Amino acid sequence: MKKLTEGNLYKNFILFAIPIVLSGLLSQGYTIINTIIAGKFLGNDGLSAVGSCSSLVTFISSIFWGYSAGYSIYVAKLFGAGDNKELKKVVCNNIAAIFSVTIFVSAVVILFRNQILDFLKVDESIRSQAAVYMTTIFCGLCLATVNTSCVFVMQAIGLSTFPFVMSAISAVTTIIGNVFTVTVLEWGVFGIAISSIAASVIVSICYGIKIKKCFAELGVEKHRVSFDIKVFKESFPYSVPTMLQQMVMYFATLLIAPMVNAIGSAATASYVVVQKVYDLNAGVYQNSAKSVSNYTAQSVGARRFKNLKKGVKVGFIQGVVLLSPMLLGCVFFAEPVCKLFFPKNGGAEALEYSLIFSRIYLPFIYINVINNLFHAFFRGTASMKLLFTSTAIGAVSRLIFTALFVEKFAMSGVFIGWVISWAVEAVFAVAMYLSGRWKKNIKGYSLQQ
Repeated sequence: MKKLTEGNLYKNFILFAIPIVLSGLLSQGYTIINTIIAGKFLGNDGLSAVGSCSSLVTFISSIFWGYSAGYSIYVAKLFGAGDNKELKKVVCNNIAAIFSVTIFVSAVVILFRNQILDFLKVDESIRSQAAVYMTTIFCGLCLATVNTSCVFVMQAIGLSTFPFVMSAISAVTTIIGNVFTVTVLEWGVFGIAISSIAASVIVSICYGIKIKKCFAELGVEKHRVSFDIKVFKESFPYSVPTMLQQMVMYFATLLIAPMVNAIGSAATASYVVVQKVYDLNAGVYQNSAKSVSNYTAQSVGARRFKNLKKGVKVGFIQGVVLLSPMLLGCVFFAEPVCKLFFPKNGGAEALEYSLIFSRIYLPFIYINVINNLFHAFFRGTASMKLLFTSTAIGAVSRLIFTALFVEKFAMSGVFIGWVISWAVEAVFAVAMYLSGRWKKNIKGYSLQQ
Protein backbone atom coordinates (compact mmCIF):
# COMPACT_ATOMS: atom_id res chain seq x y z
CA MET A 1 0.00 0.00 0.00
CA LYS A 2 1.20 3.49 -0.84
CA LYS A 3 0.37 7.04 0.28
CA LEU A 4 0.78 9.24 -2.79
CA THR A 5 1.25 12.32 -0.63
CA GLU A 6 4.65 11.12 0.60
CA GLY A 7 7.82 11.49 -1.48
CA ASN A 8 8.41 12.91 -4.97
CA LEU A 9 5.10 13.78 -6.63
CA TYR A 10 6.21 13.15 -10.23
CA LYS A 11 7.68 9.78 -9.30
CA ASN A 12 4.62 8.77 -7.27
CA PHE A 13 2.25 9.73 -10.07
CA ILE A 14 4.05 7.88 -12.82
CA LEU A 15 4.74 4.76 -10.74
CA PHE A 16 1.10 4.69 -9.66
CA ALA A 17 -0.29 5.46 -13.12
CA ILE A 18 1.74 3.11 -15.32
CA PRO A 19 0.30 -0.16 -13.91
CA ILE A 20 -3.21 1.34 -14.03
CA VAL A 21 -2.77 2.49 -17.63
CA LEU A 22 -1.33 -0.88 -18.64
CA SER A 23 -4.18 -2.59 -16.82
CA GLY A 24 -6.65 -0.46 -18.75
CA LEU A 25 -4.92 -1.23 -22.02
CA LEU A 26 -5.09 -4.92 -21.24
CA SER A 27 -8.79 -4.64 -20.48
CA GLN A 28 -9.36 -2.74 -23.69
CA GLY A 29 -7.06 -5.13 -25.50
CA TYR A 30 -9.06 -8.22 -24.76
CA THR A 31 -12.40 -6.52 -25.45
CA ILE A 32 -10.94 -5.44 -28.77
CA ILE A 33 -9.82 -8.99 -29.48
CA ASN A 34 -13.35 -10.15 -28.59
CA THR A 35 -14.67 -7.71 -31.16
CA ILE A 36 -12.11 -8.83 -33.74
CA ILE A 37 -13.11 -12.46 -33.20
CA ALA A 38 -16.78 -11.51 -33.60
CA GLY A 39 -16.04 -9.63 -36.81
CA LYS A 40 -13.62 -12.13 -38.34
CA PHE A 41 -15.40 -15.38 -37.48
CA LEU A 42 -19.04 -14.32 -37.13
CA GLY A 43 -19.06 -11.62 -39.81
CA ASN A 44 -20.88 -8.30 -39.80
CA ASP A 45 -23.99 -9.90 -38.26
CA GLY A 46 -22.04 -11.18 -35.26
CA LEU A 47 -20.25 -7.85 -34.87
CA SER A 48 -23.52 -5.95 -35.13
CA ALA A 49 -25.27 -8.29 -32.66
CA VAL A 50 -22.61 -7.63 -30.02
CA GLY A 51 -22.57 -3.92 -30.78
CA SER A 52 -26.32 -3.40 -30.93
CA CYS A 53 -26.74 -3.89 -27.19
CA SER A 54 -23.25 -2.90 -26.04
CA SER A 55 -24.51 0.60 -25.22
CA LEU A 56 -26.98 -0.91 -22.74
CA VAL A 57 -24.31 -3.10 -21.14
CA THR A 58 -22.03 -0.08 -20.87
CA PHE A 59 -24.81 2.07 -19.42
CA ILE A 60 -25.71 -0.44 -16.69
CA SER A 61 -22.05 -1.13 -15.93
CA SER A 62 -21.35 2.61 -15.74
CA ILE A 63 -23.84 2.98 -12.89
CA PHE A 64 -21.85 0.62 -10.71
CA TRP A 65 -18.54 1.93 -12.06
CA GLY A 66 -19.55 5.42 -10.98
CA TYR A 67 -20.76 4.24 -7.59
CA SER A 68 -17.48 2.40 -6.96
CA ALA A 69 -15.35 5.29 -8.20
CA GLY A 70 -17.21 7.56 -5.81
CA TYR A 71 -17.10 5.56 -2.59
CA SER A 72 -13.46 4.60 -3.26
CA ILE A 73 -12.60 8.30 -2.93
CA TYR A 74 -14.04 8.13 0.58
CA VAL A 75 -11.93 5.00 1.13
CA ALA A 76 -8.82 6.89 -0.01
CA LYS A 77 -9.68 9.68 2.41
CA LEU A 78 -10.05 7.19 5.29
CA PHE A 79 -6.76 5.57 4.28
CA GLY A 80 -5.03 8.95 4.28
CA ALA A 81 -6.45 9.64 7.74
CA GLY A 82 -5.49 6.17 9.06
CA ASP A 83 -9.08 5.17 9.99
CA ASN A 84 -8.71 1.53 8.97
CA LYS A 85 -11.68 0.08 10.89
CA GLU A 86 -14.08 2.42 9.17
CA LEU A 87 -12.33 1.68 5.88
CA LYS A 88 -13.06 -2.05 6.19
CA LYS A 89 -16.68 -1.37 7.11
CA VAL A 90 -17.17 0.89 4.09
CA VAL A 91 -15.57 -1.57 1.67
CA CYS A 92 -17.47 -4.66 2.86
CA ASN A 93 -20.87 -2.98 3.02
CA ASN A 94 -20.56 -1.35 -0.38
CA ILE A 95 -19.31 -4.44 -2.19
CA ALA A 96 -22.20 -6.48 -0.74
CA ALA A 97 -24.66 -3.79 -1.84
CA ILE A 98 -23.24 -3.64 -5.37
CA PHE A 99 -23.45 -7.42 -5.77
CA SER A 100 -27.07 -7.55 -4.60
CA VAL A 101 -28.35 -4.61 -6.63
CA THR A 102 -26.62 -5.85 -9.81
CA ILE A 103 -28.42 -9.19 -9.54
CA PHE A 104 -31.77 -7.39 -9.31
CA VAL A 105 -31.03 -5.03 -12.22
CA SER A 106 -29.80 -7.91 -14.40
CA ALA A 107 -32.99 -9.90 -13.71
CA VAL A 108 -35.12 -6.92 -14.81
CA VAL A 109 -33.11 -6.48 -18.02
CA ILE A 110 -33.40 -10.17 -18.91
CA LEU A 111 -37.13 -10.15 -18.17
CA PHE A 112 -37.76 -7.17 -20.46
CA ARG A 113 -35.11 -7.94 -23.09
CA ASN A 114 -37.56 -7.91 -26.01
CA GLN A 115 -38.86 -4.47 -25.14
CA ILE A 116 -35.29 -3.23 -24.72
CA LEU A 117 -34.31 -4.56 -28.14
CA ASP A 118 -37.32 -2.77 -29.61
CA PHE A 119 -36.20 0.49 -27.99
CA LEU A 120 -32.67 0.05 -29.37
CA LYS A 121 -34.12 -0.53 -32.86
CA VAL A 122 -32.09 -3.70 -33.32
CA ASP A 123 -32.38 -5.03 -36.87
CA GLU A 124 -34.46 -8.20 -37.19
CA SER A 125 -31.63 -10.00 -38.98
CA ILE A 126 -29.47 -9.91 -35.83
CA ARG A 127 -32.16 -9.74 -33.13
CA SER A 128 -31.93 -13.36 -31.97
CA GLN A 129 -28.15 -13.20 -31.66
CA ALA A 130 -28.36 -9.88 -29.80
CA ALA A 131 -30.87 -11.39 -27.35
CA VAL A 132 -28.58 -14.34 -26.63
CA TYR A 133 -25.55 -12.13 -26.09
CA MET A 134 -27.38 -9.66 -23.86
CA THR A 135 -29.01 -12.36 -21.72
CA THR A 136 -25.74 -14.20 -21.17
CA ILE A 137 -23.71 -11.08 -20.34
CA PHE A 138 -26.24 -9.94 -17.75
CA CYS A 139 -26.19 -13.35 -16.09
CA GLY A 140 -22.59 -12.67 -15.06
CA LEU A 141 -22.66 -8.90 -14.66
CA CYS A 142 -22.78 -9.11 -10.84
CA LEU A 143 -19.24 -10.53 -10.81
CA ALA A 144 -17.95 -7.93 -13.26
CA THR A 145 -19.28 -5.04 -11.15
CA VAL A 146 -17.77 -6.46 -7.96
CA ASN A 147 -14.41 -6.83 -9.71
CA THR A 148 -14.59 -3.20 -10.83
CA SER A 149 -15.32 -2.15 -7.26
CA CYS A 150 -12.30 -4.11 -6.03
CA VAL A 151 -10.10 -2.34 -8.59
CA PHE A 152 -11.09 1.05 -7.20
CA VAL A 153 -10.54 -0.10 -3.61
CA MET A 154 -7.03 -1.29 -4.51
CA GLN A 155 -6.23 2.02 -6.14
CA ALA A 156 -7.65 3.98 -3.19
CA ILE A 157 -5.10 2.40 -0.88
CA GLY A 158 -2.24 2.95 -3.32
CA LEU A 159 -2.11 -0.49 -4.96
CA SER A 160 -2.04 -0.38 -8.75
CA THR A 161 0.10 -3.40 -9.65
CA PHE A 162 -2.34 -6.07 -8.45
CA PRO A 163 -5.22 -4.82 -10.64
CA PHE A 164 -2.77 -4.94 -13.56
CA VAL A 165 -2.03 -8.61 -12.83
CA MET A 166 -5.76 -9.31 -12.61
CA SER A 167 -6.34 -7.61 -15.95
CA ALA A 168 -3.64 -9.79 -17.49
CA ILE A 169 -5.24 -12.95 -16.12
CA SER A 170 -8.67 -11.82 -17.28
CA ALA A 171 -7.35 -10.95 -20.74
CA VAL A 172 -5.61 -14.29 -21.28
CA THR A 173 -8.58 -16.26 -19.95
CA THR A 174 -11.09 -14.39 -22.08
CA ILE A 175 -9.06 -14.60 -25.28
CA ILE A 176 -8.43 -18.32 -24.91
CA GLY A 177 -12.09 -18.86 -24.05
CA ASN A 178 -13.27 -16.88 -27.05
CA VAL A 179 -11.05 -18.69 -29.51
CA PHE A 180 -12.14 -22.06 -28.12
CA THR A 181 -15.89 -21.38 -27.85
CA VAL A 182 -16.21 -19.54 -31.18
CA THR A 183 -13.85 -21.49 -33.44
CA VAL A 184 -13.95 -24.97 -31.89
CA LEU A 185 -17.34 -25.24 -30.18
CA GLU A 186 -18.96 -22.81 -32.64
CA TRP A 187 -21.11 -21.19 -29.95
CA GLY A 188 -21.21 -17.83 -31.73
CA VAL A 189 -21.99 -14.74 -29.66
CA PHE A 190 -22.91 -16.96 -26.71
CA GLY A 191 -19.31 -18.17 -26.62
CA ILE A 192 -18.01 -14.59 -26.51
CA ALA A 193 -20.27 -13.75 -23.57
CA ILE A 194 -19.64 -16.94 -21.60
CA SER A 195 -15.86 -16.49 -21.88
CA SER A 196 -16.14 -13.09 -20.20
CA ILE A 197 -18.13 -14.61 -17.34
CA ALA A 198 -15.56 -17.38 -16.84
CA ALA A 199 -12.79 -14.79 -16.55
CA SER A 200 -14.85 -12.79 -14.03
CA VAL A 201 -15.21 -15.85 -11.79
CA ILE A 202 -11.45 -16.40 -11.64
CA VAL A 203 -10.66 -12.74 -11.00
CA SER A 204 -13.35 -12.45 -8.30
CA ILE A 205 -11.72 -15.23 -6.30
CA CYS A 206 -8.31 -13.57 -6.56
CA TYR A 207 -9.66 -10.18 -5.44
CA GLY A 208 -11.38 -11.76 -2.46
CA ILE A 209 -8.08 -13.27 -1.30
CA LYS A 210 -6.15 -10.03 -1.87
CA ILE A 211 -8.60 -7.79 -0.02
CA LYS A 212 -8.49 -10.16 2.96
CA LYS A 213 -4.68 -9.84 3.00
CA CYS A 214 -4.95 -6.04 2.82
CA PHE A 215 -7.23 -6.01 5.84
CA ALA A 216 -4.64 -8.11 7.68
CA GLU A 217 -1.87 -5.62 6.81
CA LEU A 218 -4.06 -2.77 8.04
CA GLY A 219 -4.59 -4.62 11.32
CA VAL A 220 -8.36 -5.04 10.93
CA GLU A 221 -8.63 -8.62 9.67
CA LYS A 222 -10.37 -9.75 12.88
CA HIS A 223 -12.52 -6.64 13.16
CA ARG A 224 -16.11 -7.84 12.66
CA VAL A 225 -18.26 -6.05 10.13
CA SER A 226 -22.05 -6.18 9.85
CA PHE A 227 -24.56 -4.33 7.74
CA ASP A 228 -24.68 -0.71 8.86
CA ILE A 229 -26.87 1.91 7.18
CA LYS A 230 -24.67 4.64 8.69
CA VAL A 231 -21.86 3.53 6.40
CA PHE A 232 -23.89 4.45 3.34
CA LYS A 233 -24.84 7.80 4.84
CA GLU A 234 -21.12 8.61 5.07
CA SER A 235 -20.14 7.30 1.64
CA PHE A 236 -23.25 8.36 -0.35
CA PRO A 237 -22.08 11.98 -0.70
CA TYR A 238 -19.16 10.52 -2.68
CA SER A 239 -20.76 7.54 -4.41
CA VAL A 240 -24.20 8.76 -5.48
CA PRO A 241 -23.14 11.94 -7.34
CA THR A 242 -20.44 10.01 -9.20
CA MET A 243 -22.95 7.30 -10.03
CA LEU A 244 -25.39 9.90 -11.34
CA GLN A 245 -22.57 11.49 -13.31
CA GLN A 246 -21.82 8.22 -15.07
CA MET A 247 -25.52 7.53 -15.64
CA VAL A 248 -25.99 10.88 -17.34
CA MET A 249 -22.91 10.43 -19.50
CA TYR A 250 -23.72 6.92 -20.68
CA PHE A 251 -27.46 7.48 -20.89
CA ALA A 252 -26.66 9.94 -23.64
CA THR A 253 -24.69 7.18 -25.38
CA LEU A 254 -27.65 4.83 -24.91
CA LEU A 255 -30.02 7.35 -26.52
CA ILE A 256 -27.63 7.84 -29.43
CA ALA A 257 -27.56 4.07 -30.13
CA PRO A 258 -31.03 4.01 -31.79
CA MET A 259 -29.96 6.93 -34.02
CA VAL A 260 -26.94 4.94 -35.12
CA ASN A 261 -28.85 1.67 -35.53
CA ALA A 262 -31.46 3.48 -37.65
CA ILE A 263 -28.78 4.43 -40.20
CA GLY A 264 -28.23 0.74 -40.95
CA SER A 265 -26.31 -2.37 -39.93
CA ALA A 266 -23.10 -0.97 -41.47
CA ALA A 267 -23.35 2.03 -39.14
CA THR A 268 -23.97 -0.27 -36.17
CA ALA A 269 -20.94 -2.39 -37.02
CA SER A 270 -18.83 0.73 -37.54
CA TYR A 271 -19.95 2.23 -34.24
CA VAL A 272 -18.66 -0.86 -32.44
CA VAL A 273 -15.24 -0.32 -34.00
CA VAL A 274 -15.31 3.43 -33.38
CA GLN A 275 -16.13 2.86 -29.71
CA LYS A 276 -13.24 0.42 -29.37
CA VAL A 277 -10.77 2.83 -30.97
CA TYR A 278 -12.07 5.63 -28.76
CA ASP A 279 -11.98 3.47 -25.62
CA LEU A 280 -8.43 2.37 -26.37
CA ASN A 281 -7.28 6.00 -26.34
CA ALA A 282 -9.62 7.28 -23.64
CA GLY A 283 -8.59 4.45 -21.34
CA VAL A 284 -5.04 5.84 -21.29
CA TYR A 285 -5.86 9.30 -19.93
CA GLN A 286 -8.80 8.09 -17.85
CA ASN A 287 -6.63 5.63 -15.98
CA SER A 288 -3.79 8.14 -15.79
CA ALA A 289 -6.19 10.62 -14.13
CA LYS A 290 -6.82 8.17 -11.30
CA SER A 291 -3.50 9.40 -9.93
CA VAL A 292 -5.12 12.82 -9.59
CA SER A 293 -8.32 11.66 -7.88
CA ASN A 294 -6.55 9.39 -5.39
CA TYR A 295 -3.75 11.87 -4.70
CA THR A 296 -6.29 14.65 -4.17
CA ALA A 297 -8.44 12.55 -1.82
CA GLN A 298 -5.42 11.38 0.19
CA SER A 299 -4.17 14.98 0.40
CA VAL A 300 -7.53 16.16 1.70
CA GLY A 301 -7.57 13.31 4.25
CA ALA A 302 -4.06 14.26 5.38
CA ARG A 303 -4.97 18.00 5.23
CA ARG A 304 -2.16 18.79 2.79
CA PHE A 305 -4.15 21.31 0.78
CA LYS A 306 -1.26 23.27 -0.71
CA ASN A 307 -0.37 20.38 -3.00
CA LEU A 308 -3.76 20.10 -4.74
CA LYS A 309 -3.13 22.46 -7.66
CA LYS A 310 0.28 20.92 -8.30
CA GLY A 311 -1.42 17.54 -8.61
CA VAL A 312 -3.65 18.92 -11.39
CA LYS A 313 -0.65 20.25 -13.29
CA VAL A 314 1.30 17.00 -13.03
CA GLY A 315 -1.81 14.99 -13.91
CA PHE A 316 -2.41 16.98 -17.09
CA ILE A 317 1.19 16.63 -18.29
CA GLN A 318 1.14 12.92 -17.55
CA GLY A 319 -2.16 12.39 -19.37
CA VAL A 320 -1.03 14.12 -22.56
CA VAL A 321 2.36 12.40 -22.61
CA LEU A 322 0.92 8.92 -22.07
CA LEU A 323 -1.90 9.41 -24.59
CA SER A 324 0.14 10.76 -27.50
CA PRO A 325 1.86 7.53 -28.70
CA MET A 326 -1.43 5.62 -28.75
CA LEU A 327 -3.33 8.44 -30.44
CA LEU A 328 -0.71 9.02 -33.14
CA GLY A 329 -0.62 5.29 -33.87
CA CYS A 330 -4.39 5.11 -34.32
CA VAL A 331 -4.46 8.20 -36.55
CA PHE A 332 -1.52 7.43 -38.85
CA PHE A 333 -2.25 3.70 -39.04
CA ALA A 334 -6.02 4.03 -39.07
CA GLU A 335 -6.62 1.69 -41.99
CA PRO A 336 -4.72 -1.38 -40.71
CA VAL A 337 -6.14 -0.82 -37.21
CA CYS A 338 -9.75 -0.61 -38.41
CA LYS A 339 -9.36 -3.48 -40.87
CA LEU A 340 -8.57 -5.79 -37.95
CA PHE A 341 -12.25 -5.82 -37.05
CA PHE A 342 -13.73 -6.69 -40.42
CA PRO A 343 -13.70 -9.88 -42.52
CA LYS A 344 -11.48 -9.86 -45.58
CA ASN A 345 -13.22 -8.27 -48.58
CA GLY A 346 -16.23 -7.39 -46.43
CA GLY A 347 -17.75 -4.47 -44.51
CA ALA A 348 -16.54 -1.76 -46.89
CA GLU A 349 -19.12 0.83 -45.81
CA ALA A 350 -18.58 0.17 -42.11
CA LEU A 351 -14.83 0.38 -42.62
CA GLU A 352 -15.17 3.75 -44.33
CA TYR A 353 -17.15 5.17 -41.40
CA SER A 354 -14.48 3.92 -39.00
CA LEU A 355 -11.66 5.48 -41.01
CA ILE A 356 -13.41 8.85 -41.10
CA PHE A 357 -13.64 8.88 -37.31
CA SER A 358 -10.06 7.74 -36.73
CA ARG A 359 -8.43 10.16 -39.17
CA ILE A 360 -10.55 13.29 -38.73
CA TYR A 361 -12.33 13.31 -35.38
CA LEU A 362 -10.21 11.18 -33.04
CA PRO A 363 -7.37 13.79 -32.69
CA PHE A 364 -9.84 16.10 -30.94
CA ILE A 365 -9.77 13.68 -28.03
CA TYR A 366 -7.05 15.88 -26.49
CA ILE A 367 -9.94 18.16 -25.48
CA ASN A 368 -11.44 15.32 -23.48
CA VAL A 369 -8.18 14.91 -21.57
CA ILE A 370 -9.05 18.23 -19.92
CA ASN A 371 -12.56 17.06 -19.06
CA ASN A 372 -11.39 13.84 -17.51
CA LEU A 373 -8.66 15.61 -15.55
CA PHE A 374 -11.22 17.83 -13.85
CA HIS A 375 -13.60 14.91 -13.37
CA ALA A 376 -10.83 13.32 -11.32
CA PHE A 377 -10.04 16.51 -9.44
CA PHE A 378 -13.65 17.36 -8.61
CA ARG A 379 -14.18 13.77 -7.47
CA GLY A 380 -11.11 13.91 -5.23
CA THR A 381 -12.22 17.18 -3.60
CA ALA A 382 -15.78 15.85 -3.17
CA SER A 383 -17.04 18.65 -5.48
CA MET A 384 -19.80 16.40 -6.69
CA LYS A 385 -22.14 19.14 -7.91
CA LEU A 386 -19.41 20.45 -10.20
CA LEU A 387 -18.64 16.91 -11.37
CA PHE A 388 -22.28 16.15 -12.12
CA THR A 389 -22.99 19.49 -13.79
CA SER A 390 -19.90 19.28 -15.98
CA THR A 391 -20.81 15.80 -17.17
CA ALA A 392 -24.46 16.71 -17.69
CA ILE A 393 -23.47 19.66 -19.87
CA GLY A 394 -21.29 17.37 -21.99
CA ALA A 395 -23.97 14.67 -22.27
CA VAL A 396 -26.84 17.00 -23.13
CA SER A 397 -24.79 18.90 -25.68
CA ARG A 398 -23.79 15.61 -27.30
CA LEU A 399 -27.41 14.55 -27.62
CA ILE A 400 -28.49 17.90 -29.02
CA PHE A 401 -25.73 18.23 -31.60
CA THR A 402 -25.95 14.59 -32.65
CA ALA A 403 -29.69 14.95 -33.24
CA LEU A 404 -29.05 18.14 -35.23
CA PHE A 405 -26.39 16.68 -37.52
CA VAL A 406 -27.16 12.95 -37.85
CA GLU A 407 -30.00 13.28 -40.36
CA LYS A 408 -27.93 15.37 -42.77
CA PHE A 409 -24.46 13.90 -42.25
CA ALA A 410 -25.27 10.33 -41.08
CA MET A 411 -22.33 8.88 -39.11
CA SER A 412 -20.26 12.03 -39.56
CA GLY A 413 -23.07 13.84 -37.75
CA VAL A 414 -22.66 11.45 -34.82
CA PHE A 415 -18.92 12.20 -34.73
CA ILE A 416 -19.40 15.99 -35.02
CA GLY A 417 -21.83 15.99 -32.10
CA TRP A 418 -19.32 14.05 -30.01
CA VAL A 419 -16.46 16.48 -30.63
CA ILE A 420 -18.57 19.58 -30.00
CA SER A 421 -19.73 18.14 -26.67
CA TRP A 422 -16.09 17.70 -25.58
CA ALA A 423 -15.38 21.35 -26.30
CA VAL A 424 -18.50 22.64 -24.54
CA GLU A 425 -17.77 20.64 -21.41
CA ALA A 426 -14.09 21.64 -21.38
CA VAL A 427 -14.98 25.34 -21.32
CA PHE A 428 -17.26 24.81 -18.32
CA ALA A 429 -14.81 22.56 -16.41
CA VAL A 430 -11.89 24.99 -16.77
CA ALA A 431 -14.08 27.92 -15.76
CA MET A 432 -15.25 26.11 -12.61
CA TYR A 433 -11.72 25.15 -11.64
CA LEU A 434 -10.42 28.70 -12.07
CA SER A 435 -13.39 30.09 -10.12
CA GLY A 436 -12.27 28.11 -7.06
CA ARG A 437 -15.75 26.87 -6.20
CA TRP A 438 -14.33 23.45 -5.35
CA LYS A 439 -12.59 24.96 -2.30
CA LYS A 440 -15.94 25.23 -0.49
CA ASN A 441 -16.12 21.45 -0.20
CA ILE A 442 -12.85 21.13 1.75
CA LYS A 443 -13.16 21.80 5.47
CA GLY A 444 -10.30 23.88 6.77
CA TYR A 445 -8.94 24.82 3.31
CA SER A 446 -9.22 28.57 3.89
CA LEU A 447 -7.39 28.29 7.23
CA GLN A 448 -4.22 27.07 5.52
CA GLN A 449 -4.19 29.74 2.81
